[in-house]
Amino acid sequence: MVGKKNKHEEMPLVEGYTPERRTISILAANLWAVALLAVAGLAGWALMYRMHPSIAFEAMDSVWFIVMMVVGLAVHELVHGVTWLLLLHKGFRHLSFGMMTGAIYCHIDVPMVKRQYVIGALMPLLLVGMVPWVAGIAAGSLLWMAAGATMISGAAGDLMIVWAIRKEPSSTLVYDHPSEAGCFVYSKNQ
Repeated sequence: MVGKKNKHEEMPLVEGYTPERRTISILAANLWAVALLAVAGLAGWALMYRMHPSIAFEAMDSVWFIVMMVVGLAVHELVHGVTWLLLLHKGFRHLSFGMMTGAIYCHIDVPMVKRQYVIGALMPLLLVGMVPWVAGIAAGSLLWMAAGATMISGAAGDLMIVWAIRKEPSSTLVYDHPSEAGCFVYSKNQ
């Protein structure tokens, strides 16, 4: 049974379980984001150049790129939330959005099993990053490939959080951290 939140730790107490904090450094996530951007951008450009040797970036693409990044950041966080709500069959009242250390975030206030948490954590990488990246390469659109590469890099923190809980069984209870990048993992008391 989920009990009241422990204000000191900012997570719900779950009867019969002990929580362990698993958070990541925003600085490390940003460094990994730069590396992911370089890899996705260079790989995308190389693939596009092989498939579409006459590709070009139009002047108006710069404006559209900025628009896509602003919209993409919001959609990235919304995809986290909607995915978790669909997996947990909960309402929007369980979601909150905000800013932390210069990054926007989505938080859900419901513990879930690791499998659900991981799906929700990685869905923006797939839908907001990989889909436009692959579509851009296939269509020969530098704009869409670059937007996808940038959104792939925006999932660096999500990938780091998933990596931090990778050894936990898929049935482990996980609670999204409300004020830091990461989560709490609940171990069953012996």
